[in-house]
Amino acid sequence: MKKVLLFPLLVLFIGFSSCSDDENDDEVMVETAGEISTFENVELKLVDSDTEEYAHGFSVTTGLTYKRSETTSSNVAEIDLSSFANQSFIAFNSPDQDTVFKEFDGAKTTLIQMANVEMTAEEFDTMEDDTLLKDLKVVHDNESQPIDYRGVVLFETAEGKVGAIKINLLNAERISIDVKVIK
Repeated sequence: MKKVLLFPLLVLFIGFSSCSDDENDDEVMVETAGEISTFENVELKLVDSDTEEYAHGFSVTTGLTYKRSETTSSNVAEIDLSSFANQSFIAFNSPDQDTVFKEFDGAKTTLIQMANVEMTAEEFDTMEDDTLLKDLKVVHDNESQPIDYRGVVLFETAEGKVGAIKINLLNAERISIDVKVIK
């Protein structure tokens, strides 16, 4: 009779002791990729263009572009990037460094890296999640690129959102870009 009672008690003891809430250091953690926002064919005005057809600033949160004449103290904080390109070079500006946007209280600081970007245009095109963006350290370099540059530009918003810009085209009035940014 003792053996009959001892066996179920042993099974219960093993069952309770093997079910533990302690973390197992050998357990493999699988990190899921995060979402990104994608904006295609965003058209921004060149700084030396007289046209008012194109916007000068862009918000990665709202996806909206802003003309200089549309910028106010109530919406300047939404702008993350400003076009600084002209017919000689491609560049972008932080809103707090832009000649118009910096006049308003609340213009943001965005880090922009034009040089030494290791991401290719092909990698940009195939990006569907934040895997390529989440571990990047953006180095603000105040650089520009020649007008035939078709590579990738990195940025980090004031809120810490890292993103990439791919230049599609540049003509006498505008620059067309695609933008991908961590949500």
